[in-house]
Amino acid sequence: MSDPSALGLGEALARQGEAHTRVDVDEPARQLVLFRLGGQRFALPGSAVREILDGQQSVYFVPGVPDGIEGVIHLRGAIESVITLERLLDLPAPPPGAGMLLLVHAAGIRTGVRIEALEDVCEVGESTLKPPEALNDTLAPFVTALIHRDAREAIALLDADALLGAFQAGQG
Repeated sequence: MSDPSALGLGEALARQGEAHTRVDVDEPARQLVLFRLGGQRFALPGSAVREILDGQQSVYFVPGVPDGIEGVIHLRGAIESVITLERLLDLPAPPPGAGMLLLVHAAGIRTGVRIEALEDVCEVGESTLKPPEALNDTLAPFVTALIHRDAREAIALLDADALLGAFQAGQG
């Protein structure tokens, strides 16, 4: 049962959008890969993203795989699965084959993750990572922090281990 006081991603981002912080140059920083998925802005830790692919690779359909698995690609002699996270995050489904791929390694597996668009690869100060306020039940297990780069919009930092672990457990 969903908590009626829990917020959706847009509401949580809007509520925290007013905060502005300065970054200390000596402050510990974290490398992030920023991207769009289902019209929303997200980030993954740079340590989880092994490679960024342009998405032009042929994705081969595999009969009998769950809906969240788009197929497989052949990458430098290895076969890699390609998954979509929209169903897991309750976002609109992407057009087939659109966007780019992030090769992600987390939760003991390596897979390609389909994204709409890559926005940036950057470092952010630890002080810019704010704990999310009460998110809805769908997003809460996967969002570890919100990052405010400007006053209008924030970015949800995803937990790669939780995402791929849930996907592997059949939730996606």
